[in-house]
Amino acid sequence: MKRKYLWVLALFLASFSAVFLPEKVFADYDLTKMDVTAIVNSDGSLSMTRKIVYDFDDSANGVYYTQNLASGQKVSGQSVEVKDLASGKTVKPALNNQADSGNVYHFNKDGNSYKFKVYHHVDDGKVQVVYRYKISGAVDSYEDASELNFKIVGDGWDKEISNVTATVRFQDKKLSFLKGWAHVNANGHLTVDKEKGLVTAEVATLPEATFLELHLLFPNSLVSQNKKQHSGEIAAKVVDQEKALAKETAAKKARHNVYELIGLALSPLLYLPVFIKSRKSGSPVKAKKEIGHNFEIPAFSPTTAQILVTKKGPDGKALAGEIALRAGRGEITIKAGKKGKNFTYAKTSKYKGDLPLLNRLFKKVGNGQSFSNKDLKQYRGSQGITSSFKSWQEDSQKALIKDGYIDQYLQDREKLLSLYTFGVMFVSVAAIVVCFFLYDKYTFWLFPAILWVLAIFGLACLRLHHFSDLTGKGARATEQALGFEAMLDDIGQFKLRDIGELTLWEQVMPYAIAFGLAKKVLKQLKLEFSEEIAADPYWTYYYAGVSYGAFASSFDEAISSSAGSGGNFSASSASSGGFGGGSGGGAF
Repeated sequence: MKRKYLWVLALFLASFSAVFLPEKVFADYDLTKMDVTAIVNSDGSLSMTRKIVYDFDDSANGVYYTQNLASGQKVSGQSVEVKDLASGKTVKPALNNQADSGNVYHFNKDGNSYKFKVYHHVDDGKVQVVYRYKISGAVDSYEDASELNFKIVGDGWDKEISNVTATVRFQDKKLSFLKGWAHVNANGHLTVDKEKGLVTAEVATLPEATFLELHLLFPNSLVSQNKKQHSGEIAAKVVDQEKALAKETAAKKARHNVYELIGLALSPLLYLPVFIKSRKSGSPVKAKKEIGHNFEIPAFSPTTAQILVTKKGPDGKALAGEIALRAGRGEITIKAGKKGKNFTYAKTSKYKGDLPLLNRLFKKVGNGQSFSNKDLKQYRGSQGITSSFKSWQEDSQKALIKDGYIDQYLQDREKLLSLYTFGVMFVSVAAIVVCFFLYDKYTFWLFPAILWVLAIFGLACLRLHHFSDLTGKGARATEQALGFEAMLDDIGQFKLRDIGELTLWEQVMPYAIAFGLAKKVLKQLKLEFSEEIAADPYWTYYYAGVSYGAFASSFDEAISSSAGSGGNFSASSASSGGFGGGSGGGAF
């Protein structure tokens, strides 16, 4: 008995799911083309041929389509055809409402909707499904004209449809009159040709949940056997209705245009907080031309000098400068490997261990006492080293606040204003791009509008560029660092011996390395101190072969590798009341 009840429960759940629950879509596909043709018959019916191309990215069990109609309309004479576009093979599924596999299709009526469900297994690729059927009672005839008002593509699709062509064809040619209107919230083109008895609407891309409606007026003689006859005249009413819809659409567009132009014109106001809040900043720094050359060795570290000059966190060159500084103090020795390509950095008894990042390199990359550029390359991708490097960067920048070079409050304000500025720019550009896709006029105005927004953004960035978070001490230190960098950059313009002997330049080199000017300085030093450099092991081992440049390169690689890598076409959603809304489909 229990087994019997279980079977009854299972049957009930299956029936409930099939009738009441929405159909779940498993397949991944795109709708790359839809070609719909409606032939108007003499009895006022439409002979429909709906060709839909599905592009599947994976396997699917089939597709489905629902045709919604108005009360009293019916679908008959249905058939389905499936064509594999790669192989060219065509099959015609048979009507079988019982089977749920093989090349069959189900066809059911649910209220005013007729549903096709086609079972045809697809692995991937493009498949064209053709639905053919007849819709009765599609045309309304009046004393002066007949009317067809049909959402020939319904808004029941949850996918964007590309390359849509909708055609209404009449049995006769050279019609006495033919008027047509298309309604769709997308860009397109409508052709009304009374000589050929043809109306064609073309839409390059139809967004999801968007209908394409055709509203036509034509002679009664084309549907002489139509049973849907009405008294009175219709042509003038339809023309007035379409004029009203066009006027409404134009007014809506005009309102949008005004709102958008006002918004675009007032967009600079969004940047007012940037200009207001940046008025009170820290101590300014003189221009490089005013600073000139500084020959005095800075009273702060190479890392601090690099941060003050670049306004960024320190990099591998700054760390190489710190190593050079310690090498000059005798805390570290540097030995060149074969052919002078691989350098080994080793502690001495004088090593103080005051730089945590360098300590970690000795411990994790090397053997605790030494490491080489080769070890660094082999250790690339280490999250531990990256984490230590970022901590060093943060600590170095915090040290500038602690030492009184940077005002914490002003730094926080600058960060907040920068974030706000980029946020406003992003939102403004995004809004313009959205309008470009929604409204035709933005086809021309897209780039001028973006240039306008970017120009205002540029002014805000320029204002922030001149914003200073430096204290008086920080401004003076920055000017010293800039002047020192300028001196090193122009090192060939004066005699080095006039500045100081080689021992002085040993103290200068760590800063040259941090500024990325080591090669230039070394070249000039070798010209003027060739004999001293050749006799001094310090220069022979530490700077021959630009060991610090090799270190900075190897270190930066190790860090970066772990960071990852003829009618009236109305582009409006307004409808003139045609039947067929909600029609759509999908795949499963």
